[in-house]
Amino acid sequence: MTRLAFPYGFDAEGHSRTVAYASDAHLRDMLELLILTRLGERVMRPELGSPVLQMVFGAGEGPAALALQASLEATIAQELGHLLKLHDLTTQFLDAEGVLEIVVHFAARARPQVSRLVVRTDLP
Repeated sequence: MTRLAFPYGFDAEGHSRTVAYASDAHLRDMLELLILTRLGERVMRPELGSPVLQMVFGAGEGPAALALQASLEATIAQELGHLLKLHDLTTQFLDAEGVLEIVVHFAARARPQVSRLVVRTDLP
């Protein structure tokens, strides 16, 4: 079974790019979409999303960073827990670069191999 790839694009034959369901590429796509979706952005699923894009405007140290990390862990477990196991998640505010960096280590439930995803959001 296949799913559309993210970001959307075309393959060499002009068809929509796809990825295999529950493959590492598919899980990375789903994690990135979940992390970068704002709460309330999806009309039919207002509870879907994370506070990452709102956090780039707030303080990046101490309790705010811990709250963001806990929120992301809970969101990923709730929305994607049936497909993947979260091994580690870290959030880091790089003030010198104006970047929020999120590093996720995960494994597909069907395979024990741990994969890594890095999501970086530039501060405005």
